[in-house]
Amino acid sequence: MNDVGKWAGKGMWAIRVRLPAERPAGQVAAVEAILEPMGAALTSFEADGGKAWLVESLCERKPAARPVQAALRALGAPPATIIFVPPRNWVAETQRLLAPIRAGRFFIHGSHFTGSPPRGTVPLQIEASIAFGTGRHETTRGCLLALDRLARSGRRFRRPLDLGCGSGILALAMAHLWEVPVLAADNDGPAVAVARDNMRINAAADRVRVVKSNGFRAPALRRDGPFDLIAANILARPLCRLARGFAGHLASGGRAVLSGLMVDQEGAVVAAQERQGLRLVQRTRLGDWSVLEFTLPPKRKRRPSGKGRRS
Repeated sequence: MNDVGKWAGKGMWAIRVRLPAERPAGQVAAVEAILEPMGAALTSFEADGGKAWLVESLCERKPAARPVQAALRALGAPPATIIFVPPRNWVAETQRLLAPIRAGRFFIHGSHFTGSPPRGTVPLQIEASIAFGTGRHETTRGCLLALDRLARSGRRFRRPLDLGCGSGILALAMAHLWEVPVLAADNDGPAVAVARDNMRINAAADRVRVVKSNGFRAPALRRDGPFDLIAANILARPLCRLARGFAGHLASGGRAVLSGLMVDQEGAVVAAQERQGLRLVQRTRLGDWSVLEFTLPPKRKRRPSGKGRRS
């Protein structure tokens, strides 16, 4: 940040790459690896209301476009936009964008926060990084509010799972709310590393285990289930694709908190879960985004029909 400060008064050049939300695992980290040596500072953050991810490298001088575009093309990544950024106070700008936020009883902040969390809140330190889930997006905040509401209603859970954990923020929240071991899983290796770092930063590494898993395929998920609480803040299409997995790994009477979908995608996600026997019990909307809560009703025992009995 000190190097950036030297050039902030003159303005800088930015190399920006906008990646779609549904992208190959590890592509954000690969793009960052290409852009980082080219500039003085690198940032990655959610864009377009969670529909995309923006990787940006700030440079002292105008970068050569040809090698940048060639390297991105070799990755199968979208081309970069190279623009001049007028002078600004970068430190103040960053701290403004990453100001602490509240979500129910949770107080989410970065390492730059030096104040005291409000009384009665649960502080979570989450750094903005390549992993989704800083609490600023409506879906993450909606999931935190849903978990907080379940805890306030008196619900107890013993075996929670955070599927597609990203930064691990929901796993941290569940560990704080119910003080039980939590399993967190993501299919992206860099996200798994970020989540593990966040567990260490928040002194929760002994309560939250983070594993790499493509859906429910990892042995840890098969071994530790069924789960009485599953939180999955991913995207609508994976939520539909994993519907059988939710039904197969959710304990009878358990709760699944699903998000990452827009309001106009609710119908498809609800239909996919209901086909597998889950029942919608709660729907929360924050702007254009939705949080859906499902339960797995206990299976009814069949009674003898009485047919064929002799009198």
